[in-house]
Amino acid sequence: MSYHYYQKSSKDHRDFSRVLTTGVQRRDPETYSAVINLANLDPKVTQRVTVEVWDWSSYVNPVKLPVLIDDLDIVRFPYKIAPENLAVMYTFLQPENVVFYEVRIIQHSGNENLVVNTYGNRIDLTNPLENRVLQSQLVPLQIKNGC
Repeated sequence: MSYHYYQKSSKDHRDFSRVLTTGVQRRDPETYSAVINLANLDPKVTQRVTVEVWDWSSYVNPVKLPVLIDDLDIVRFPYKIAPENLAVMYTFLQPENVVFYEVRIIQHSGNENLVVNTYGNRIDLTNPLENRVLQSQLVPLQIKNGC
């Protein structure tokens, strides 16, 4: 069996960027938090990302919610994910009475070897299938100004 590895292009990884969104979702009444798993599967390249969670409950002028990591630490963006590392970030939705929310992932550098999955957790840490948005379901955006 032979393995073929892709050859890196001459393009600088720092030029790579993309914005992905879950789209606006209605929060299940039992969903307590939104969780974002970011896995850097590249063996050599560090990925730089920003995660945004927007509260769209007012239907206009969405509000950016704080994104946390570890034990309630606010994430400083852009966040660097080392090669072959996982970052798990989250935002509380229930105490803020969020009805509609959106998760955006802005990848500032790196390559396509960053895999992102998002899901809504209940208080008992279960996450029903309807609360999940997988990498293949995220929608690319092209936003120049605004939220």
